[in-house]
Amino acid sequence: MSSMLDRKSLGENGEGRPSHSYGFSLVELLVGMTFLTIGLLAVAAMFPLSYVVVNESGKMTMTLTAARQIMEDVRSVPFENLPNLNGFDTSNSATLPANDPEREIVRKWRYALAGEGNGFTFTSAEKSRLASLGTAGVAFGGRGRITVASQSATLRLVTVTVSIPRGRDIEIATLISRM
Repeated sequence: MSSMLDRKSLGENGEGRPSHSYGFSLVELLVGMTFLTIGLLAVAAMFPLSYVVVNESGKMTMTLTAARQIMEDVRSVPFENLPNLNGFDTSNSATLPANDPEREIVRKWRYALAGEGNGFTFTSAEKSRLASLGTAGVAFGGRGRITVASQSATLRLVTVTVSIPRGRDIEIATLISRM
C-alpha cells in the first residue's frame, strides 16, 4: 500500500512533480508573448494608414460639398443666362462672366474654393458679405470649372468639376430644362 501512495505523490512518471501540473512553462510564455507582440505591432501599424484614409475622405467630402453647392447655385441662374457660365474656371479671372447675376455667383465660388489670388481680389465689403453667406474660411486651395452644353433649345447639360491639391477631381453633371 505504501508503494501506491509513493507513486501517487511522486506522479505517475515518478519524477517528483504531480502529473497534472498547472501554469505555463517558460517556453510557452515566450511563445505567447511573441504572438501577442506581433499582433499588437500589426494593430499599431494600422493607425498611420487610418489617419491617411480619414484625411483623404475629409478632402473628398469638402470637394463634393463644394461641387454640390456650385451646382445648386447654377440652378438659380435663369435658363437664358446659363451659356454665360460655360468655360468658367476659378483659377482664371479672364473667364469671369461679363454681367450679374452670373458674375456675382462665380466670384462667390472663387472666394469659397481658393480665396484671393490669380487676378481675383475682394473688397472688405465683399468679404464680409461672403462671410455672411457662410463661405468664410471655406477656401482650401480648390479649383472649380463649369461647362454648359446645349442639348436642345430647351435642355442644357451643366457639368461642374472641382479639384483640390493632392486630391481627386469630383465631377457632377445635371440636365436643366426650360419650363
